[in-house]
Amino acid sequence: MLLLRYRPRSIAEARRRMSEQGYDPAAINDTIDQAIATDQLDDAAFAKLWTRDRMWHHPLSRAAIAQELRQKGIDPELISSTLQAEYPAVQEIELATGLAEMRIRRYAGITPEKRRNRLVSFLARRGFSRGLVYQVVKVVEKEFDHAED
Repeated sequence: MLLLRYRPRSIAEARRRMSEQGYDPAAINDTIDQAIATDQLDDAAFAKLWTRDRMWHHPLSRAAIAQELRQKGIDPELISSTLQAEYPAVQEIELATGLAEMRIRRYAGITPEKRRNRLVSFLARRGFSRGLVYQVVKVVEKEFDHAED
């Protein structure tokens, strides 16, 4: 049996990496089965850990996190249930607002139009929907402009 180095991985990702390294398919299957049986590989735990990590250490939108999980081979139903439990839509709004509030302070010396464009671009790169981005930017700009008066 092959040993998997400890680093959280999805089952599909572990299978792909071992295949890329040239291991025999039978050995890969045995290793994956053993890792699942000993809870070393668990897509549900992986999805939960990945979602939490992205929310707190590299904030992204729900859609961006879902895309990353799909790329890692996680089942779409598991992605949906994980996001519902770990990252509800209300929390996405709060996260986007918090990011915008922190970022707008960096743009204090530039014109309102440039500031707005930079905020929109920043949040869009994080995967937030256009509607949410404009809603958040409008609220944050209003609060920022009011605080400056």
